[in-house]
Amino acid sequence: MVAAFRAWQTVPVEFRTPDKLPWYGNGLIAVAQHLAARGRPELMRALRRDGENPLQEWEDGLIAAGRLMEELRFSEAAARLRAVLQASAGLQGSGVDSYLPITLGRLGECLFQCGDAEGARESTERALELCERSGEGEGVMAYLGNLFEIHRYLGDGAGAATYLERLAAALVRRDPARAGLMRRHAAIVRAGEPLCRVVAQVDGQLVELSELSELPPSPGHVHFGLVRNRPTLRLSSVAVAAGAEAAGRGELQAALQHFQRAAAADLYDPWPRYHAAMAFTELRRYREAIENLQATEALAPGWYKCRSDLWLAERLATGAIDHETFVALRKISDGGLAPAEAVACADVALRRCELGPLHLGRGNALARLRRIEDARDAYRAGLAITDEPDTRTCLLVGLAAIAPDSPECAGHLHEAIELSGNLTAAAQAAVMLRSRTAS
Repeated sequence: MVAAFRAWQTVPVEFRTPDKLPWYGNGLIAVAQHLAARGRPELMRALRRDGENPLQEWEDGLIAAGRLMEELRFSEAAARLRAVLQASAGLQGSGVDSYLPITLGRLGECLFQCGDAEGARESTERALELCERSGEGEGVMAYLGNLFEIHRYLGDGAGAATYLERLAAALVRRDPARAGLMRRHAAIVRAGEPLCRVVAQVDGQLVELSELSELPPSPGHVHFGLVRNRPTLRLSSVAVAAGAEAAGRGELQAALQHFQRAAAADLYDPWPRYHAAMAFTELRRYREAIENLQATEALAPGWYKCRSDLWLAERLATGAIDHETFVALRKISDGGLAPAEAVACADVALRRCELGPLHLGRGNALARLRRIEDARDAYRAGLAITDEPDTRTCLLVGLAAIAPDSPECAGHLHEAIELSGNLTAAAQAAVMLRSRTAS
């Protein structure tokens, strides 16, 4: 056993993972303690430094840092991991070879979530290099993926694409379909990923709009969504969720504090600005709403309804539209009203103010009630008074959807695509036009 112990100190590859390594290390320590009690202390000394067990301390530090990360205390976790690295400087052996890349990788994760993408890049690159040197495949793939997102966050499309291409190459045998998606995404990133773009989900599969032409003319259920060129940091997304909950309870000042905290945590996330704009509008602080909607558009052009919301906030600020009309519009579009209630609410608001978004909400509710002729009239009434591109795009698509056989349908769809308005509505128009042409 004593002769074999030196060989056991080289951790087998299959145990060099965060979940298995502590078990292996504890077993090694138990063997050394057993032999020390029987007059062979040299093996325990080989695991100790200055009378302590540095590997056990390292493991304890990783566990403590992991708990801090679970609690989203990334700054404290980063400090703990740095202390672990400093305390382990100069150590050698297979335990170090296994723990060091894990520690560096977790430090990279913490720094990234703290917004220090450059620091995260350096730490994660070191972790990747060590895993490649030791042949630890799972670590290689994890850190390639992390470096892809880090370089995206830094705005380095070429660097991000390179890491995603390497990850695709590593996955090609295990999951060729996923590797193919990664290669296509890498090509988009390398060419210059837009700040905000529309993608489609076709029967659960993510598809770029440029790839829809490769699918059958009627591809099944298609759902459109917006994606950005950067990942959202967790501290921002958690704060946004807390702010949305507070706003739902009517606690708008508390909601704004959450949104401000989210914006500080992630300088590129449009959601804190967008939600803050809605809260400011409800508080009749229209100028601040305008500033936040302009910031949303700068970060993610066309983000959901930010363009039509900006148009509305500008008119609220000048008094061209009264606040009661805004309240009614919010109820119709976001208030969860039943379709008949939404129609009644829109009818009351339209008697006070002729407004394109009100006609849009009314038309959508009538379409859900299958009152097709009335919905057509509502959409047409909205188009007659609406120049704002976002709302106009939605009106055109709504009208085309309920009257797909009308002679004017193709013209409506072409106009919706050409307008610089609502991104998802324009994408829907493109699919509808393609299906119409194919048939």
